[in-house]
Amino acid sequence: MTSVLALYRNHDALMNMSSNQQPTLILRKLSVDEYVLPKIHTKKIKRVNSERKPFSVNPFPKLGTGHGVYVFENQYFKYEGEWVKGKKHGFGKLLLKDGTYYEGQFNQGEITGTGFKFFSETKCKYKGQFLKGEMHGRGIMEFPDSSEYEGNFVHNRKNGYGVMRTPLTQYDGGYQGNMRHGEGRMVYAPMRYDKTSNGDRYEGYWVADKRHGPGVLHCADGSIFDGNFDNDEFHGHGLYRHISGVIYDGMWLKGFPAKMASKLHIVVENTPMVIRQGTPFTITVQCLNDENEVVGDEGREIQITAGFKYYQPSKGSALFDMIEDVEDKPIDTPFGYQVVHYPLTNQEQENDGPSEEDEEQELSQSQTQLDLKEDEDENQNNKEEEIKEGEDGEKLAENEKQDDEKEDGVDNSGGGVEEPDEIPNNTTTETESVPLPPPVPNCRSEEGVCVWNEVYLAPAPPMYRPFVAMEEAENDKKSSSRGKPAINKDDRRSSIGNIDRRGSVNKGLQRVVTAAKIPSILDKMRRQKEKALEEKYAKTGEYVLMVHDVTNPPFLGRTIEPAFLLLKLKRPEAKKRAKKEGKKWDTSQHIRRSMVATEGSED
Repeated sequence: MTSVLALYRNHDALMNMSSNQQPTLILRKLSVDEYVLPKIHTKKIKRVNSERKPFSVNPFPKLGTGHGVYVFENQYFKYEGEWVKGKKHGFGKLLLKDGTYYEGQFNQGEITGTGFKFFSETKCKYKGQFLKGEMHGRGIMEFPDSSEYEGNFVHNRKNGYGVMRTPLTQYDGGYQGNMRHGEGRMVYAPMRYDKTSNGDRYEGYWVADKRHGPGVLHCADGSIFDGNFDNDEFHGHGLYRHISGVIYDGMWLKGFPAKMASKLHIVVENTPMVIRQGTPFTITVQCLNDENEVVGDEGREIQITAGFKYYQPSKGSALFDMIEDVEDKPIDTPFGYQVVHYPLTNQEQENDGPSEEDEEQELSQSQTQLDLKEDEDENQNNKEEEIKEGEDGEKLAENEKQDDEKEDGVDNSGGGVEEPDEIPNNTTTETESVPLPPPVPNCRSEEGVCVWNEVYLAPAPPMYRPFVAMEEAENDKKSSSRGKPAINKDDRRSSIGNIDRRGSVNKGLQRVVTAAKIPSILDKMRRQKEKALEEKYAKTGEYVLMVHDVTNPPFLGRTIEPAFLLLKLKRPEAKKRAKKEGKKWDTSQHIRRSMVATEGSED
């Protein structure tokens, strides 16, 4: 009604106006009923609130759709981007107060679609698919240490197929719950000084981030294991080809073979083992475990060497001054003494050394030659003038003294027999040096067994330390024994008192001297003979055979215990000569002949 009354007042005012004042205004007088109030259309705009309670710095876009910037009521979130009907929808950027932010697609107020997210706490960056605010689908996660994962995500976790690259490893395969699971391939970076990577490569199955199930491990050193894994260890049946050449095919328990060799055993019937000069012998070695069972190792490298007892040289000797320059160190043995290496070879040697029987024959021939020379001297002495008993005794004492000091024979001035400077029957020693033969090569085990055939103890090298020390000890012993008292002249005279004073005194002296000299001459000949043999063969005596595991690198980091064996080296066996079969002795025939001969003599 107020608006109607106002309209009427205006109408009356217009009526009172003069004609000059209203030339252009023509109004039609209407009745009150004809006056119609204009209809005002006022549409009430309803303000749509966001899914959260917002506090807006800038107002929402018109009708809640478009581009806008919003800071939420808790001041922790800030959104800048597209809106549709009051909800974040389209492309936008959501920032968190701690520095984390997401930039990408929104759908009906949720982070859904493809986008990029930065995590301020871990400094990680993710680019990929999202579903309701979570990493879900295909994506790439970059870590601050330059690691990178590219693959599938399910509810913020690596799940399904993916590729994980780190500075030390690269894995491509299955994931479940952020852990390697299923079939996959892992490649480790090359060996590092801190041993954080070893350069291996594994292809097989995984369970909970560990190798589990069938797989193949290629080690950086060339070793390969093809078999079953359990909790990152060899477990179950597997074939392992070690870089050293060892091959093991069998059961494994927690990273080690179910049957693993722990010691070496030398197969021998009797101990010590007796061998002969110039005669080859065979060595058989087995790889045993703690239960003394042969382990079927293939390709384990075994070495055999020999040693001789080590003699500590005395101070001041030439050997003592030289020993510091020698690299070969004494080796401990279970026999209570140390040894040093002695050459062992499989090079065939000429077995032309004389047997014991031949040597005895040579010595008997030498004895015969000495007897003949003695008879010649005796005939010559019979023609000489008569020698006084006292002078002969003095000369005899002098001859004995010279014999102790010399080993070159009896002095001719004393009327004795001169020892031969050379060994009869062409047994002179060789002075030329002989090169050392090659050592016995190492052997690879076959089913846990190694065999060496045609093995010899080689001749000793020049200035071999134990032999030099032994000679020095013998010389010291001889020099101490030379201080014995001289023989009393009266005793000597009484021993030959029954000899004829005319010429027979000299003959008695000669026989005594010759009888005393023959054993020393024979000993010297034997020593010279042994020396000649030592240049071709090893010196007779006791040696030690040593067997070591020299597999390099050691199989699974373990070297099995060595083995030792005593060797007794003796002269070659005497050759058995066939006896000539003669006519058998017929006693009855002999009796008949005797009876016939007796009857004939009686007649």
